[in-house]
Amino acid sequence: MKRQPRRRTLGSESEVARILICEDDDLYRQIAEAAFAGSNHQLFFAHNGDQALVRLKSDGVDLVITDLVMPGKDGLEVIRDIRATHNRIPILAMTAGLASLKEPLLVAATALGADDVIEKPFRPVALRQRTEALLNKVATKRDESAA
Repeated sequence: MKRQPRRRTLGSESEVARILICEDDDLYRQIAEAAFAGSNHQLFFAHNGDQALVRLKSDGVDLVITDLVMPGKDGLEVIRDIRATHNRIPILAMTAGLASLKEPLLVAATALGADDVIEKPFRPVALRQRTEALLNKVATKRDESAA
């Protein structure tokens, strides 16, 4: 019988986090997979905001990475809905496009409760570093609360 990976408690890369990636673009889903290749993290994918919220309820995730511009429910709505019900889950928001459009979206994402933002295009290593930093921050807060 296969042993279940241990859940993240201390924020090390060797521990498992369940990461929900809400992205409608195949290329960026592949970049996310490349970013976490070799890690113990479990990735769950949603193609739009509605799917992301369903997966969030059913899969019990530790962190959400969401695109901001998607068909249907967009990333800003996803952030707002997550913050209304799952306030402690870290959220990393990402978006592409013209700088004049990107900047206001990223600012709005932060105002709604995203813990960090990243602009597309980005390298897989940048996505992984940002994600690990958020997971470490949450683990540190939990450790401080437990002390």
